[in-house]
Amino acid sequence: MRDGTKMAMLFPFLAVLIIAVFAGGIGVIFMVLESAVPDTWGVIVLGTALVVGVPATAALIQRRIERE
Repeated sequence: MRDGTKMAMLFPFLAVLIIAVFAGGIGVIFMVLESAVPDTWGVIVLGTALVVGVPATAALIQRRIERE
């Protein structure tokens, strides 16, 4: 096989694998948090932190990169 064909098959496979591992890890964190905290407030707080924190962090990093 050519190198281009190998890469064309490798990148989608790696993308699916990385997303599956990441999503599985977050799912496990949510399940452990739900069983550790009696109410669902732990899950709500973590979910809200992810929804707000990830884009805010990305915006701050982008702003820092654009200044340089």
